Amino acid sequence: MTESGRRPVETPKEWLRFADENLRVAEHELAYEIPAYHTVCFLAQSAAEKFLKGYLIAQGWKLQRTHDIVALLGMCVDYDGAFADLMERGAVLNEYIVAGRYPGDLSFESIGRGEAEEAVSIAQLIKATVLEKLAKGPGE
Repeated sequence: MTESGRRPVETPKEWLRFADENLRVAEHELAYEIPAYHTVCFLAQSAAEKFLKGYLIAQGWKLQRTHDIVALLGMCVDYDGAFADLMERGAVLNEYIVAGRYPGDLSFESIGRGEAEEAVSIAQLIKATVLEKLAKGPGE
């Protein structure tokens, strides 16, 4: 239990901490001479998902099991319309929900540096948006 008596899964701070860790690992991996591009994309998707869930939980949302970035962004729009601007970019990350996890879903060669950099960039944008919105507080 956390200091407020809530389980960590119900605590926005924990979601943001895990999201940040996923994103930092993805960013770090990109610095290698031969990065694991599939893993970078998978981690970027995972980070974005966790940032969005952290935001939603902070709004009082009850956790739902979904990995769909577009669906999560749609739920965020219910609290702040600015999240609608991220829908198109979020759809890109949905391609990587399983792509970094299982062979055969996307060809290995179809994900390279460009895709990995784009995925990380989108996750960074989602992070920045979530942190900005949370800093402003509800209704601001």
